[in-house]
Amino acid sequence: MVKPLQRRMARICAVALISALTIAVVSCERRPGEPVSRSEMWLGTVTSVVIHDSRFPSDVLDRVFHRVEEIQWRMTINEPDSEVSLVNAAAGENPVRVSPDTFEVIEMSIEYARRTNGAFDPTIGPLVKLWNIGSADERIPTESEIEDVLPRIDYTLIELNRDTFEVYLPVPGMVLDLGGIAKGYAVDEAARILLDAGIQHALVDFGGDVYTIGTRPDGNRWRIGIQDPVNTARGRFVGIVEQTGRSVVSSGDYERFFVEDGVRYHHILDPDTGHPTRNGLVSVTIQAPAAMTSDAVSTGAFVMGLEAGMALVESLPDTEGVFVTDDKEVHLSSGLDGSFRLVEAGGFRLQE
Repeated sequence: MVKPLQRRMARICAVALISALTIAVVSCERRPGEPVSRSEMWLGTVTSVVIHDSRFPSDVLDRVFHRVEEIQWRMTINEPDSEVSLVNAAAGENPVRVSPDTFEVIEMSIEYARRTNGAFDPTIGPLVKLWNIGSADERIPTESEIEDVLPRIDYTLIELNRDTFEVYLPVPGMVLDLGGIAKGYAVDEAARILLDAGIQHALVDFGGDVYTIGTRPDGNRWRIGIQDPVNTARGRFVGIVEQTGRSVVSSGDYERFFVEDGVRYHHILDPDTGHPTRNGLVSVTIQAPAAMTSDAVSTGAFVMGLEAGMALVESLPDTEGVFVTDDKEVHLSSGLDGSFRLVEAGGFRLQE
């Protein structure tokens, strides 16, 4: 059930009075080069849409953010009455019927778990709750605590019934966490609404999950900066990737972490070891036609490591990757030639 809207920002277009009896809003109009944007807090981050078309349906941004809100309240694990929370509460007891949306995202999360050999695993929830990285309760759990939850992390145990849209977690204490893919799904849905509305030039950015629609207004490709994972100051980039009509998502050890006794503990947890992933990578950026792909594969490839992660990317159609190591080496997948430019100021070295 969607909760009441908790906003809204000022309307994007003024209502036009056509006659004393008729009010109609057909489209927004802006001078060429003057973008229209809206930002709201959803999915635990700033969600932004920037439209560069001079004319578009006046309610399109309302439709985008209503859809994002709907996705959040169905798939969050931070609300006890969300669909995912109800599935988790019934673990080991009974299946739970969910919406087609939630079912699709769970189904796709299992597919990406399979493709990454479990490096991306939607049942990682017990481990996430144990570490609580990024919250006020973050801590280093004991080895016995980690060993206790590891048997509950196994995507192959999830039971789906496509005829009834039911989801069942057969082991008590299993926890689905769609945080590694739901944001990508929301980006894809936002892009779909914009494209269906005929919008030709737009940028969707949900906390670094980016989708570019069409070209920039000047006809050139969009230029997306890949965050410097070492010097994370705003505006510091490893490189620039040019694209149009695609998504790009980065995962890195710089996003959420805490430091204890000089050791950094970041939020990308290895489902096999139960600890933050340590394999020499500091960030992985994935470019793909769908943000769900970019979202899940960036996490999975990071956990897999440079060699296996790159092999995964090369095996996926129309998918590219930028891998950055802790010694500032930058490795590109084979299809990025000509669309990636290294930013020299950061001291990173492009590997052939």
